[in-house]
Amino acid sequence: MHSSFSMIFGFAAALLCTGISPAGAQGLYPAYDDAFSARIASPADNGTLAQFVTVAVNAGQYDQAISSVEQYLIKYPRDARARLAASRLYYHVGSYELARRQVQYGIEVGGLSAAEQQEAVRLLARIERALRGVTWELALTGGVFSAFTDFEPGGAQDDDSFVSPYGRAEGFVRWDLGTPSADALVLSGSLTATQRFFTPDLSVPGSKETFIHGNAAITWDKGLPNSGIDSLRLLLSAFTVTDRFDSDIHETGIGLSGRFLVRPTVETTLFAGGGYIDLSASQGIFADSRVFYEAGGSYRFRNGQALGLRLVGSNDFASGSGEIGHSYMGEIRYGGVLMEVPDLFVWSHQVAVSAGHSDTPDLSVGIGTNIESDFWRIASESDFQLTEWQKVSVDLAYRETDFDIASRDRNSFELLVSYTLTLN
Repeated sequence: MHSSFSMIFGFAAALLCTGISPAGAQGLYPAYDDAFSARIASPADNGTLAQFVTVAVNAGQYDQAISSVEQYLIKYPRDARARLAASRLYYHVGSYELARRQVQYGIEVGGLSAAEQQEAVRLLARIERALRGVTWELALTGGVFSAFTDFEPGGAQDDDSFVSPYGRAEGFVRWDLGTPSADALVLSGSLTATQRFFTPDLSVPGSKETFIHGNAAITWDKGLPNSGIDSLRLLLSAFTVTDRFDSDIHETGIGLSGRFLVRPTVETTLFAGGGYIDLSASQGIFADSRVFYEAGGSYRFRNGQALGLRLVGSNDFASGSGEIGHSYMGEIRYGGVLMEVPDLFVWSHQVAVSAGHSDTPDLSVGIGTNIESDFWRIASESDFQLTEWQKVSVDLAYRETDFDIASRDRNSFELLVSYTLTLN
């Protein structure tokens, strides 16, 4: 029974390696209820205890998983794999001192495989950094982006398709300020490059250009006094952002933003915010500044799936002309973990449906004539988490865009297959 429990602990540890948060929709609550009932009925049975730990981790019930691991370690204190699993659990919930104690003891006891020993050393290094108040992460993504665009007959463009390399780097460094409300300073940024197909409303007609998106921000993550809610935080950011459409057109700006985060319950997260961007450093666009806003939230259901809603919008302004354009979009997102194969992968999947409206200057004619469009989009996003540091993603999206000039209407299908290596 001891060895079988260690095997299941390996599975629980693998689930924690994926970095899936409790609010990220995992696990099946009926299975959790059944495992909990079995544990209560047979408290001395290590097999039912092991099964409960696995299901509890899968369902995001980390406090229950921790208590069960501790109960197991009372009987088997020299089980190094169980110590490693306990350390992962404590690290995940932010109990870094306990996490360090567990992983250090697991290394001293011995009995870990070479891969587990390496992971224990890496986990210990991450714990030590967290105890010093500094955490960081860098994700490097490479893949292939493919797109097909079907234009309305009578327009200036023929149907087109292409395949392009895709690359992305993103990361953050977080400094814990040591306050009772867990305030932190976060430096973050990302850079993405691939080919995109641009049409008259955005750039030169019928052209495939290297598209580059970059951003960087410094954020003050401030905990606020609260009563009767799980969490209330304010995020204040100074940032810079750039979008390069081709050699003659790029949108570059610096700005300020604020965002409130509220968690009325463990299962619910709500947010609202807005900001301002100075676009005077841009080239080939008419806007000098932009005001943007957002609101939304997410809810985790008892079956472990999560539903998210997001509303975003913006208004563009030009000196001497007032408002020259606006856009808004709504998105609904639903998904969670679909399949878990121990020691192989965890498959999570989300479906997103969005729709919006845009009324912005047509960049192709150079005189600021506005063009209106409506769109809707559906996307399927799958992540296959192979290890803590590696995942493969397959993203599909279909979009229909209807312009006020019918000959510009178009439908597009996009596919992105990528591999991500995360360092931390």
